[in-house]
Amino acid sequence: MIIAIIIVMFNIFLLTFPQIVLTASRDGLMLWFNNVLPTLLPFMIATNMLIALGFADFCSVVLSPVMKKIFRLPGVAGFGLFAGITSGYPMGAKTVADLYKKGQLTTQEAQHLLAFCNNAGPLFILGVVGVGMFQSAYVGYILWAAHILAAFAVGIIFRPKKIFQEKIIAKSFSRHKSDSVGKVLGDAVKNSMESITIIGGLIIFFSVVLAALETFGLPNENIFGGIAAGLVEVTGGSRRISSLEPTLFTLASAAFVIAFGGFSVHAQSFHFTSGTGIKNHKYIFAKFLHGIIAAIFTVTIFTLFA
Repeated sequence: MIIAIIIVMFNIFLLTFPQIVLTASRDGLMLWFNNVLPTLLPFMIATNMLIALGFADFCSVVLSPVMKKIFRLPGVAGFGLFAGITSGYPMGAKTVADLYKKGQLTTQEAQHLLAFCNNAGPLFILGVVGVGMFQSAYVGYILWAAHILAAFAVGIIFRPKKIFQEKIIAKSFSRHKSDSVGKVLGDAVKNSMESITIIGGLIIFFSVVLAALETFGLPNENIFGGIAAGLVEVTGGSRRISSLEPTLFTLASAAFVIAFGGFSVHAQSFHFTSGTGIKNHKYIFAKFLHGIIAAIFTVTIFTLFA
């Protein structure tokens, strides 16, 4: 009932402030079109092709010793971790869901992997936030290093007590080449376009939600307003934080917002993990912890090397 009331109020906002809604929608659309679409779509297509061709099985052999020893996960989870680190939100969640649906991860393993593999991409942290917002590549590298180290820390914290016992016999890379490259590419593009369209819709929707919160009093001139905005949408929150005086607390706040991801990213992730049995509240707690650890690592790294 509460959710229904909130949605009704949101619809009233849409009718009452059409110009604000239009501007926010355009901003969200441009964010998707100029940044998310060109950077994420190629990764999505390539990742879908690799899974179809059996590269995840190949990773299960090569990465098994590392993943089992450090994170107590099967080797195939290393493919999900690699995709999540290099591609950015929400590719980690999508890859985890794909591996689960192919029977290569159990629900418990998928829950554990998702806790630390769904991360902001290097292009976003180094380019958009570091150079674009803070006007400093050095700051971008600090934020990126803290982000990745914190993700690994979360993976270790959430690892199960029992050592994983390999259940899946990895198949050779070549055995998955029965389909033509054209079919694999076509299926990958089709799947990726559907996914990227859903992501775009959610970005536009949460851009309007953030505009509504600002209209009704969300402050823009202090760090807490920036963090609150980041809890809704990571890019908008990072932009607001970067506009403030650069201090250690400012950088730590940016690190927290980037690692948490914002509910816009969470909504995208939940779309992909629907039907896997993954518990959303556990994932959100893991991302909150990721944000706290990333903030601590950011302050530590900046203090040691600045």
